Amino acid sequence: MGVLSGFADKRMRKLTQKAKRFGVFAFLSASLILGAGMDLGAEAAKKKSKKKAPLPEVSVDEILSPNPMLLLDVDTGKVLYHRNGNQKWYPASLTKMMTAYVTFRAIASGELHPDSLVEISPHALSYPPSKMGFKVGTRLTVDNALKMVIVKSANDIAAALAERVSGSEAAFARRMNDEAHRLGMVSSNFVNANGIHRPGQKSSARDMAVLARAILIEFPQYRPLFQIPAIRHGKRILRSYNKLLESYAGTNGMKTGFVCASGFNLVAAANRNGRQLVAVVLGAPNTQSRAETAAYLLNRGFTQPNMVSGRGLSIAQSASFGPQLEPINMRPEICTKRSNPKWSGRVKVIGSYLEPRFKLMDPVRVYAGIKKKKGRVVMPAQLVHLPLAAPRAKGPLKLTQLRKAQSGGLISLPKPKP
Repeated sequence: MGVLSGFADKRMRKLTQKAKRFGVFAFLSASLILGAGMDLGAEAAKKKSKKKAPLPEVSVDEILSPNPMLLLDVDTGKVLYHRNGNQKWYPASLTKMMTAYVTFRAIASGELHPDSLVEISPHALSYPPSKMGFKVGTRLTVDNALKMVIVKSANDIAAALAERVSGSEAAFARRMNDEAHRLGMVSSNFVNANGIHRPGQKSSARDMAVLARAILIEFPQYRPLFQIPAIRHGKRILRSYNKLLESYAGTNGMKTGFVCASGFNLVAAANRNGRQLVAVVLGAPNTQSRAETAAYLLNRGFTQPNMVSGRGLSIAQSASFGPQLEPINMRPEICTKRSNPKWSGRVKVIGSYLEPRFKLMDPVRVYAGIKKKKGRVVMPAQLVHLPLAAPRAKGPLKLTQLRKAQSGGLISLPKPKP
C-alpha cells in the first residue's frame, strides 16, 4: 500500500505540474491573441478615422497649357483666339480624325458601305496599345471599326480600316495627305493611320481646326460617333479619353491624342444655344490640364463679348497664324525613360470650367465577327423555272382518274405511307 501510495502521489505531482504549465501556456496564448486582436482593431480604427489628404489647390490660370491652342467658330470659319496656330506638332491619335474623314469620303463615293467588312491583318495587329487586340482574320463592319477608332482610339483597328479603304496603310497615308492638301492643311503630313509616333507625322492647331470643321460641316450624320463616351464589347466597357464629354455641357466630340513626344492633345467640339465651337489644345502637360484648357477656351468663346459670332480671323488665311516652326519633342518633360507619363496626381482647380461628372448615355455596343442572317432560302433564278417532276401513281389509273386528267383536272393520288 505504501509503495502504491507513493507512486500515486508522484503521478499526481507530475499531472499538477503539467496542468500548471498548460495553464500558463494557455494564458500566454490567449494574451497574445487578444493583444493581436486589439492591435488589429486599433489599426483598423486608425485607418477608418484617417481621412484622405486634401488635393493641392491651384487656380485655373496656373493649370492652363503653355503650348499651341486655338478656338474656332465652326459656322463662320473665324478663329476667335490662337497661340502659335501654325506651330508644327506631333498629332498622336488626333491623326485618327483624318482616318475617319477619309473613310467618310470613301463611303460617300460608294467605295464601301458601313456594313462592308474589315479584316484584321498581321500588320494591323502588330501595333502597340491602345488597341482592341482581335486575332488575325477577325472580321468586323466598317461601322463598328469607326466606333472603336473614335472612342477607344484603337491603333490596330485604324490600320485595318486603312487597309480596307486603300489596300495598304502606305497607300492610305498618301490619300490622307491628298485630302490634307485639298483642305489647305499647310503644316500637316501623315505617315500612318493611327498616329503612332513617327518624326514625319506632323500637324498644327490650325490644321486640326480645319479638319474638325470639315468633318462637322460635310458629314453631320457622323457627329454622333464622336459623342459616344464609351463602347461595350462583350463584358468590357471601354471609355473615351475625352473627359469633356461628361463634364462640359454641350460637348459633342471630338478626339484626344497622346504620345510622349507630343504631350496631351485634344480637339473638343461643343454646341451651346445653336453655336458650334471647336477648341484645339496641343502639348498639354497632363490630362487635367488638357481638359481644363479646352473648357477654358470654349467657355470664353461662349461668354465673352469680344468673341461673338462674326469676330476673328478667317481660318483660310493660313499666313495669319504665325511661322511653321518644327515640332518640339516633349518626351523629356512628359515621360520617364520607360515611356510612362511622369504626372499622375490630381489637383483641385479653383475656378474650374468643368462640371461634376454627369452621365451622357449608356455605353454603345460594338461587335467583332459577322452575325449569320436568318431568312428564307431563295433559289437561284436559273432554277426557279425548271419543271418539277410529278409524283408517279402506284398501279394502273382508274377510268375516272383518266377522264379527270384528260379534262385538265387534278388527279387524286394514293396517300403516301408514313
